[in-house]
Amino acid sequence: MAPVRLFPIFAVLLAAVQVSIAEAKQGQVEAEVKRMIQAAREMSYQGVLVHGVPVGVESMRLFHRGGPDGSFRERLVMLTGPARELVREDDQIKRYHPDIGQVISGPRRSGTAIFKLAEKDLDRVRKYYSLTTGPTGRVAGRQARAVEFRAQDDHRFTYRVWRDVSNNLPLQTEILSEDGRVMETFMFAVVSPNSSLDEEDLRMKVPEAARHLERRALEEGNHPEVLSRMKLPPGFRLDARFGVPGEAGGTHLFFTDGLATLSVFLEKVKGNVDLSGKAGDILQRGALHACSVHQGRYRITLLGELPGPAIRRIAASLAAPSRKGAE
Repeated sequence: MAPVRLFPIFAVLLAAVQVSIAEAKQGQVEAEVKRMIQAAREMSYQGVLVHGVPVGVESMRLFHRGGPDGSFRERLVMLTGPARELVREDDQIKRYHPDIGQVISGPRRSGTAIFKLAEKDLDRVRKYYSLTTGPTGRVAGRQARAVEFRAQDDHRFTYRVWRDVSNNLPLQTEILSEDGRVMETFMFAVVSPNSSLDEEDLRMKVPEAARHLERRALEEGNHPEVLSRMKLPPGFRLDARFGVPGEAGGTHLFFTDGLATLSVFLEKVKGNVDLSGKAGDILQRGALHACSVHQGRYRITLLGELPGPAIRRIAASLAAPSRKGAE
């Protein structure tokens, strides 16, 4: 009878060992993610990035100079379409739009061009994504291994991030739908890690005649009443609030769960026409979905890296009648 009595003890010990192994693997994956975040910020590198969606491809050149304290400066230059440029440094960002002759500057959110996750958001991400080791392969001619951030609900996409196994630099990010389809890809086609960059590489090329506008960070406060019924997916919270520059003006609220992002643009509509409850169609480009809702005297535009049904649910919550008439 002794072997029978020992079986429950053996089963408990086996379960404890399996849990311990799973926790060790999870810790290893999280350590890889932290090394990717560190490499993306602290290394200096340059290369050509390709952004692919089902409707087309665009390319850009990236120059990134990092420092051991985590500070960095980077410049993105579009190689297709209008010759737009973008420069990030510390907590500021500048965007040059040559087609309209404007430079828009203001505060930026955390993260780099090739990996937007910040270490401070890792605990939040862990609640809504399961971190697992993905496949191995080659990206930009370099050996790479993927880490997958698998969505645990239908409110967000899954992310697969490939890192250079020799230096942990993120080389490619894929955004996957619930059924595993690649919705969007952002990857290095060519990359030179540990590059020596000149100041000229990091300086934005802007004509003297360009008009400069500032996107101001707004003080924290309650959401406008018109947004009081907005129901966000679990885990999303307000990360930044900006005043929209230009004649039209308005407010830009930026929400994130640490990986996925949602921008909400709030603009007063001129005239006396009340279009409350009217929502437009869902528009899509890759993983990006957009929709506009009219509520009272406001037009609310949603632009998010979220599945279409998730954007539709947010829009539906906004289209419901507001408690105070959305004035």
